[in-house]
Amino acid sequence: MLPALAAGAAVWSVVPGAIWWDGADAHYFAGAWQTWLWGSLVALLVAALALVLSRARAVASLADAWNRVIAWRTATFLLAAGGVLAVLAALTSLFVFSGNPRNVDGFAQLFQARIFLAGRLWLPPPPDLANFATLQMIVGPARWYAQYPPGQSLVLAAGLAAGAWWLLNPLIALGLAAATYRVARWCTDEPVARLTLVLLCVSPFVVAVAGSEMSHLSAATLGMAAAAAAVDVGGRRWLLSACLAGVALGLMTAFRPLDAVAAAVPVAFIVLGSGRGRVRALAAVAASGAALTLPTLWYNAQTTGAWRTFGYVALWGPQHALGFHPVPWGVPLTLTRAIARSGLDLHQLNTYLFDLPVPVLVLVAAGFLAGRRALGTRDAVPFAGAAALAGLLFFYWHRDVFYGPRFLYGAVPWLVILTARALALVRRAGRELMPGVSAGQAAAVAVVAAFAVGLAMITPGRVAAYRRATPAFSLHPDRDAERAGIANAVVVIPDGWGSRLIVRMWALGVPVWRSNRLYAAIDACTLEQALDAAEGDSPARGRLLATLDSLAALRRAGLPGDATDDPNLRLLPPPLRL
Repeated sequence: MLPALAAGAAVWSVVPGAIWWDGADAHYFAGAWQTWLWGSLVALLVAALALVLSRARAVASLADAWNRVIAWRTATFLLAAGGVLAVLAALTSLFVFSGNPRNVDGFAQLFQARIFLAGRLWLPPPPDLANFATLQMIVGPARWYAQYPPGQSLVLAAGLAAGAWWLLNPLIALGLAAATYRVARWCTDEPVARLTLVLLCVSPFVVAVAGSEMSHLSAATLGMAAAAAAVDVGGRRWLLSACLAGVALGLMTAFRPLDAVAAAVPVAFIVLGSGRGRVRALAAVAASGAALTLPTLWYNAQTTGAWRTFGYVALWGPQHALGFHPVPWGVPLTLTRAIARSGLDLHQLNTYLFDLPVPVLVLVAAGFLAGRRALGTRDAVPFAGAAALAGLLFFYWHRDVFYGPRFLYGAVPWLVILTARALALVRRAGRELMPGVSAGQAAAVAVVAAFAVGLAMITPGRVAAYRRATPAFSLHPDRDAERAGIANAVVVIPDGWGSRLIVRMWALGVPVWRSNRLYAAIDACTLEQALDAAEGDSPARGRLLATLDSLAALRRAGLPGDATDDPNLRLLPPPLRL
């Protein structure tokens, strides 16, 4: 069963379903296939040369190096591997991201962090909403706050109080390493657990997100901490372990509620396989988890006014939820589009997880097929952990790529465990290929060569691109103002015409989730005139939404032009002259 699942995921990860059913760019897939083709050839050539020129001593050298790693004391290894991941996260924050957030989500959560530091849950709305409103912020009649659950903003607030928002990231990354090791050791064995941590440290995707301001690192750490606590449910302190697992899951809802639901699946697998008392243990997990969701639900009640309504639902409406229906922006989610996007998620994991010149899911499938006779019941747990989040995201309408398929970050530790397990299975498989070298050992040399090729040829360019992206986010106007002796100043930021039209709609009462569709359906000049009329006339303001709906129904969206730098701004073409 598990090898078939791995093979199915591998096949779907390289099939370009997103081209057929979701309008993806064929050149994107063509570029990936070209990289995998040439990268695989280079890796195989490097491995062959290493084996031939060293007269197979490369296998012995690789085994000797790994035996030295295995010989380290567990505490020493954990401290070293976790420390490497923590240092890489800190260096990424400082030197790749310039100590600044790089995502509009992060800026919103950082804004909320400053609200928390002021001792409040929200601020009163600004006097002129159109000059202050930004994405992912709710500016209601009485409250101004971020759309997100409070967890990550509390982490950022603690970092700001300590001196910089990113200061807690290394500690959280260290926690992710420790929890992942504990779970990997329970699922497999000590060598695979150590290989898992090595792979975690060399994953550019893991490191980049760990160095960012986003909530994915904290959520993934709590998810793995819940699983790490659950593996002790079969012991004498089963009740404490079950409660700790539930606490971690409950706290996780304050960061990424959907991820918390997915993280509960592998925890349930572990608890139900723990032996006697498993029903009581599962009840303890559920009870403590429910109790620790109460602070998040209380926060919802204090901000959105309803304990079950999260901020993003209050901002974007019920269409933000899971399912096949119209969505806040973009095209509606359908069954075929969901299938295509799930395949694209897997494809992006192949591309970004390790920067490998070969699809990583193909390596996983090869390992589980080669070692299928050695698989045990615990091998199903990492599959459940990885599949749970991917399965929930199947019904989610939005995707983006930020250092990789970031919505799947909570599943990445499980996938890294699967990768390490597959590589161990590959190494043990196969007959003798050449004197003293089995096919599995030769494959291990090829995999090491592939990692070296990817880290040397792909990762530097990717990191440089991250550093060059959005150069404005590398600026520090607060520090510049402090050096210049400026305080209590108002910062004026020039904005595009299109952005101004959207925030003016918000200021006039147009719901955020409707403003995107209206902006896409009405040319800029017509929209400008309608907003001008509404701002100067109370009756016109009351009729604004109906007026905009009727203008959108005319289907005169205009055409993109070069009047401004905004590629999304559209104007009506000039009339033809005879």
